[in-house]
Amino acid sequence: MDQFFQQLVNGLTLGSLYALIAVGYTVVYGIVQLINFAHGEVFMIGAFGALTTYLLFFNGKTSVWILPVMIVGAMIASVSTAVLMERVAYRPLRNAPRLAPLITAIGISVFLQEFIRLFYERPAWTVVVFAGLAIAAGYAVGHRQSGVNLDNPVTKWYDRAPLLGAAAGAVVLWIVVLLISTDLSALYVVAAIVGGAVVGTAVGAILGQTTKQRARVRVDIRSVAVAAAVAAVVAEVGWVFFKAVLDKVEWPSAKARIPFPQLDVVTGQALQVGGVTIQRSAIFTVAALVACAVLLWFFINRTRLGRGMQAVSQDPDTARLMGINVDRIIVVAFALGAVLAAIAGVSQGLQNNNIDFRMGFLAGLKAFTAAVLGGIGNVYGAVVGGLVLGVVEAMATQYIPGQFGGSTWKDVWAFVILILVLVFRPQGLLGARVVDRA
Repeated sequence: MDQFFQQLVNGLTLGSLYALIAVGYTVVYGIVQLINFAHGEVFMIGAFGALTTYLLFFNGKTSVWILPVMIVGAMIASVSTAVLMERVAYRPLRNAPRLAPLITAIGISVFLQEFIRLFYERPAWTVVVFAGLAIAAGYAVGHRQSGVNLDNPVTKWYDRAPLLGAAAGAVVLWIVVLLISTDLSALYVVAAIVGGAVVGTAVGAILGQTTKQRARVRVDIRSVAVAAAVAAVVAEVGWVFFKAVLDKVEWPSAKARIPFPQLDVVTGQALQVGGVTIQRSAIFTVAALVACAVLLWFFINRTRLGRGMQAVSQDPDTARLMGINVDRIIVVAFALGAVLAAIAGVSQGLQNNNIDFRMGFLAGLKAFTAAVLGGIGNVYGAVVGGLVLGVVEAMATQYIPGQFGGSTWKDVWAFVILILVLVFRPQGLLGARVVDRA
């Protein structure tokens, strides 16, 4: 009996991890009918985001209060990746045949794996990210300063050209200065910022004059100057952060497994309850699933954004006519799934004591299986499916005799469950039957 309860605990722990990831699949599918096969890599990047936060600010420390900060770092990494993925890769294909975004998702999955493998130990790529953030910050502040609408679907790029040109001009000048000399005195820093603002303003003004005939609105020169100045300042702040913090850390290579930080309370000696061994990290994983499930229920059923998500999932066209910003709802869905994937990434790191760039591939497939098992598009079904899948794996490992049992066959039995569900109940355990009408 102790053996049964031990496997039950192991199964619920594993299932909780699958459920946290599976919710991301099912939330996105429920909104845009898209299977995001790159969601496993969002989970992986969350784990690396937590590790990065630890290496930057807490390297060598083990206090439990570090964990919330690591979770926040994981969320920032995962949400940024998911939102950028949606904006760059999926939104342009929203009206394309379903095969196109599916192939794109697989391509993004491979890209993210290889990116982490090759560049995690080389932080110089963050300079490009800071340059992009500087341009975005300059444009955002300049847009706010101008007080005009630059989102006209026909002329928006002509309307935005002065602000984008101003911000980009300031950042490009700053990059040129860095290429000349990376060690700048305070006087040269001030000169570079002022010069960047001046050059950016000139570029923005020229672009404004060039696009004047095709633009719907005009941005005043003050807003252009503000955009250039903000971009120059943010570029300098990003460079200082890179030199003072990122470049000082000895980053591990992601080409092999990287040890994950072990923290007080949530890791360490396991607890014994009768004859059952319960890992501390397992308690954290199950508790995280319960807390996330409760908060998710409250968000979906008691908040305006949650009700908007329900409306869009039922009929996006009607929701748009009722004044709901469908694009915003879709971004929220991707971000929500990424938050839960980030927590799952931290949980797996704590359980396995290490992470690697391939960890998202199989975990993503298992989570997809859990989502289908529970009913793809049903949030609560994803939680149930994850728990059921984890328990089935654990019990199959222990109780199936002969050469078809053991841990080497647990993945096989997981996908056998997927095939059986697709054959006999394709709508999943909690999914509603959908009838296609001619």
